[in-house]
Amino acid sequence: MKENSSIKMILRNKKKNFSTTSVICKNPLTQLKGLMFSTPLKKDQSIIIKFKKERYISIHMLFVFFPIDAVWLDSNNKIIHIERNIKPFTPLIDPKKKAVSVLETPKNITKNLKVGDKLSTEQPLYL
Repeated sequence: MKENSSIKMILRNKKKNFSTTSVICKNPLTQLKGLMFSTPLKKDQSIIIKFKKERYISIHMLFVFFPIDAVWLDSNNKIIHIERNIKPFTPLIDPKKKAVSVLETPKNITKNLKVGDKLSTEQPLYL
């Protein structure tokens, strides 16, 4: 996979009736920008902020003008933390577990998911 932010993939959990098409943000510039200054995500859209190794990943909502849900995933795409309905301009969301990626979706899209669920992909979520 090339190093850019235009790679799209589908993440799903069929048991929980969850599916989203994600754009992967894996270079430092797209990771830093995230959803800042963007238009609201559509119901089936999301972004994944992806790193090479598991680490503590904090996010903020500065200059994000719409609420989101955020799901932290380990290297096996298992959910290790979920924050729902994060309000615009929230200064810091800082889970205390290591993750390799954060899935950011429109608010309330993750309502059927829980910590421990695994998301499957049609292609590997590797760098």
